[in-house]
Amino acid sequence: MLENQEQFRHANERLRDLLVGAGTTDHRHVPFFCECADGGCQAKLHATLGEFEEAHLTSQHYFILPGHLTMDGEDAIEENGRYEVVTKEAA
Repeated sequence: MLENQEQFRHANERLRDLLVGAGTTDHRHVPFFCECADGGCQAKLHATLGEFEEAHLTSQHYFILPGHLTMDGEDAIEENGRYEVVTKEAA
């Protein structure tokens, strides 16, 4: 499950880098992969680049769609109807 989260987070970071390089403005909503713990999830959530950056302030934060699968030790720290930010407990 953690591997799924890491793979989609990496894909989202690459997408962000491409968008920034292309001059995408911060107010435009773009589709990012859900970073939930469900290995079969291929859902997308829509957020701005600024929201993406804010949601990923630490390596323990993940972007997921509301109600999607979380792992033990994850807690929602933000929810806005379009996505949730979950954090993992420090080991």
